[in-house]
Amino acid sequence: MKNEMIRLLQPYFEKRDDIVMAFIFGSWACDKGGMESDVDVAVYFKPKTGRLEWEDADARYDGETVLWREIEGLLGREVDMLVLNRAASGIAESAISGMPVIIKDRDLYMDFMMKVTSEAADYREFVMSYWKLKEEMRARKNESKSLYHSEKRGA
Repeated sequence: MKNEMIRLLQPYFEKRDDIVMAFIFGSWACDKGGMESDVDVAVYFKPKTGRLEWEDADARYDGETVLWREIEGLLGREVDMLVLNRAASGIAESAISGMPVIIKDRDLYMDFMMKVTSEAADYREFVMSYWKLKEEMRARKNESKSLYHSEKRGA
């Protein structure tokens, strides 16, 4: 089914000058999609500035809604469309790790991949450091409580 989706989407994206790359990700990319599952499709619009665009939450592109509806029509099922230009690094990394439908500009893809994977790794490292610090503080707090209660009983 996944290969059929790619076969349907490739010629569609090939004709669109505004789309630089597209991916299927999520359950269908992992061969876990079922008959009721929606399809997660990530697209990267041609940058307005000519430079790499990402995590720009305000970015809007002409024809986004039409694109989404046309993809649903081609696939004959519900689609969740992710615009990579404005996606956070973690979800963007997940999306580009899925199944490529089309990549028209390899240099832009490599720049984007390097940027989002680096940012996602930095964020994961930050979260792990924060979690470790929080656990250490919780352990110290519990240790202090135990010490306080044992001193109180001994007095």
